[in-house]
Amino acid sequence: MATRPAGPDRSLTAASLLSATSSTMDSKPSTPYLDSHTPGHDLELAKPYPGLEGDDRTAATDGVDSLHKQARRQARPQPSTWYGKGWAWLIQSDQIEDHGVGPLPAEERTDAHFFSNFNIWLSMNTTIACFSTGTLGPLFYGLSLRDSTLIIVFCNLFSCGVPSYVATFGPRLGMRTMGMARYSFGYYFAILPALLNIVSFIGFCAVNSIVAGQVLAAVNPDHLSVNAGIVIVAIVSMLVSFCGYRVLHVMERWAWIPVTLAFILLAGFGARHLGSAPSFAAGEPATAGMVLSFVSIIVGFTISWSGCAADFNTYMRPDVPSMRVFVYTMAGLYLPCMLVQVMGAAFAAAALNGAVPTWEAAFGDGSVGGLVGVAVEPMRGFGKFLLVVFSLGMISNNAPTQYAFSLSLQIVFPFLTRLPRFLLPIVGTAIYLPIAIAAAAHFAAALSNFLGLLGYWSSIFVAILLVEHLLFRKGRFASYDLSIWDRSSRLPPGLAAITASLCGAAFIVVGMDQVWWRGPFAKMVAGPEATTGGDIAFETGMAVAAVVFVPARWLEKRVFHR
Repeated sequence: MATRPAGPDRSLTAASLLSATSSTMDSKPSTPYLDSHTPGHDLELAKPYPGLEGDDRTAATDGVDSLHKQARRQARPQPSTWYGKGWAWLIQSDQIEDHGVGPLPAEERTDAHFFSNFNIWLSMNTTIACFSTGTLGPLFYGLSLRDSTLIIVFCNLFSCGVPSYVATFGPRLGMRTMGMARYSFGYYFAILPALLNIVSFIGFCAVNSIVAGQVLAAVNPDHLSVNAGIVIVAIVSMLVSFCGYRVLHVMERWAWIPVTLAFILLAGFGARHLGSAPSFAAGEPATAGMVLSFVSIIVGFTISWSGCAADFNTYMRPDVPSMRVFVYTMAGLYLPCMLVQVMGAAFAAAALNGAVPTWEAAFGDGSVGGLVGVAVEPMRGFGKFLLVVFSLGMISNNAPTQYAFSLSLQIVFPFLTRLPRFLLPIVGTAIYLPIAIAAAAHFAAALSNFLGLLGYWSSIFVAILLVEHLLFRKGRFASYDLSIWDRSSRLPPGLAAITASLCGAAFIVVGMDQVWWRGPFAKMVAGPEATTGGDIAFETGMAVAAVVFVPARWLEKRVFHR
């Protein structure tokens, strides 16, 4: 009697299926990137799932990603204690991201929600902090509504365009922005921009929390202090950033809607008093010094996003067209920044004009929360609800900022890459929370000084990053060897980048205009009789850093061959 052959073993584990899938994928040759440096020229990638397009292809990639996660879970020993089980749940949960600053492998970059590039930036910038930035034109520099509006509309085209271009690196390389800095600054010198990035994020979170605390306190001034509002916003923001990429994108997909409606209602109910805004400083010509200083603030608010622009889309599929990423990011940045800042300038001009005594009294010390609180008073209970929406809307800015903070922290302290990323936002919150409480009493001055400093270092960083990519790497993403991202002996030494940075910083010092220092170039631009204005630091610093980096990097490559 013939023996029936044994049937196939159907007890296939996740690990063995993963091994088979990986072997099949690895046996197929990959198609190299088509070199390009403009957002409109897009690379073609090998399709690991031939015949599958759209949702089917996304399902296939998500399936492989799940198999990878299942295999990793099976390989870990199962804990027996309650705290061990809790830790294992955090590590293994699909909703809690533990991956840090290192490059993401291609099989884990499966997010096909490309429109999130628009949603996340829209939510991050449709905030009362953006409104506050617009108020500084009339408040600090005495600029009319017309002049403030022109500066906001045109300067944001440049300052939003730079981080939008940097955002195109994320899906292509699967790497965070400060990780990419190592390919120009080197392993050790990349610590400098990452450290400045951390300082920027701490400042941003502090400023955002102060604004949110002011607005939340305006709901019930007798029972809720500004400091209590700061703490509430900081803790909730920390919890969202703790979860990471997936939860962050889900929240930001919808967070802009209630805040946008609140701004529309604020504009509608405040319109009856905004008629006096155009007459503020209308007969006083704007000086070059005041215009340039306000330009520095507007640029500083948005160009500073360049230090983390690629952090929020690294899980997206690498075959997304770069032009698509650029346009979505640019729209998500420019629209809220331009519209909300112009609105802030209009409210500030109307308050400072003196036509509405209650507005003038509320905004006399630069308190945005007080101004908004008075503007929504006619809506009574619903107005207080809008204040709560404005305040909690700051979470959509603070949470991504803390998320990016945790990634930059791993560049400054490389040993932290051994820890799960979700632990690090706790550190950031512990740092900026007391700073926010201490600075709340002098908010307007703190915001003006801080935004100027943001633009200074960010302009130098992006100048070096983009010259390296566009000139020396000819815009080719294939020129980045991701396997050496943490190998100091194979990365550039960074001498060219640090030399260019120091030269740029020197010209920033002579061109800046701050309360504590006014450079000779700033005095020259503003005129001998002017006591403030004339800030041209970010322009001179950016130009000098880019010019110096070209010959310095050429020499560095000739000597070190990397």
